[in-house]
Amino acid sequence: MNESNASSHVETDTWTTLALWIYSIFPVIFLVVGIPGNLISLIIWLRRISSTPGSTSLFLSAMSVTNTYVILHGCARHWLLGLTNERIDLRVLLGCRGPVFVFTVISDLSSWLIILLCVERAICTWKPIQFKQICRLKYGGIALILVIFSLTAFNMHFFWTVETVESRCETVKRFRIFHIYWTYADFAVYSFLPLIVILVVNSSIILRLRHTQKCVKRDNSSKTTTISMPSENREPLQRTTRKTDGSARILRTVFCMATCHFALTMPVVIFFLCEDTFCVDASGQFIPQCNVLEKLTISLQIANHVTHFFIYSFTSSIFLSDLKKLIPCVAWLFRETN
Repeated sequence: MNESNASSHVETDTWTTLALWIYSIFPVIFLVVGIPGNLISLIIWLRRISSTPGSTSLFLSAMSVTNTYVILHGCARHWLLGLTNERIDLRVLLGCRGPVFVFTVISDLSSWLIILLCVERAICTWKPIQFKQICRLKYGGIALILVIFSLTAFNMHFFWTVETVESRCETVKRFRIFHIYWTYADFAVYSFLPLIVILVVNSSIILRLRHTQKCVKRDNSSKTTTISMPSENREPLQRTTRKTDGSARILRTVFCMATCHFALTMPVVIFFLCEDTFCVDASGQFIPQCNVLEKLTISLQIANHVTHFFIYSFTSSIFLSDLKKLIPCVAWLFRETN
């Protein structure tokens, strides 16, 4: 019996050590890679806001800001937990309610920014000629403000449903039942609802692009029609084709962002929805293996906010061109400061 208890204790210590190691190493990597990448992305997209049609650059600038905050907040907290054996929580030091509220709103906003990007791409694809009139920068700013206001109102309850209990942020007792139901609503807003909307919108974009490509091929194959078509009738078709091609290129970037977002954030959603079922043993104790799994899924969630710089670099020729122009400026500034 004693040997069994000793073996169990050693195994628990091993899993606990592994969990702390994850929080001691990964946050440093994410900070070193993610912060510079997102700051560079922010500079590039901010420069593009006034010179590009629509609100894509505005949304991507906002995405860079949300990414930077999530990485700073999440990695600083996790790194401190890893270094102090989970004795010091940054959220507790800052009062629990404010940090939990802001982090949740910003995380939700990162999902809904992808929705805004997809909706704008859909408008550009379905209404290419009217795109500049429909998707003005002013309207994009209004849409962004409405989304932020809605997410703020949705998460306002944290200011009275969360409290500090023994150096931890816990749900206030009288709101325990509310918290159980709200967890599903939160994950719906953060993951499930955006996933459905993005799938529907992107499917409509793909169908429209295929239809446009078929029309272009049919028009190109009909030489007689092309020759006899007046120039004033061909011009709208050519503008539509150019707009559609541009939308397809930007859609590639947005599609990669959406894919990475759900591939890297869905594990943490599934984990927290299922942890009470699979991670608590008969005695009511938390299974140590689940502690490691929790750290891994949360690290994947943070990693999602590190990937966007690399997605832009590999899928956006505009971003890559601006990045190449920016690198000599950064090198010159570095030489001047030294």
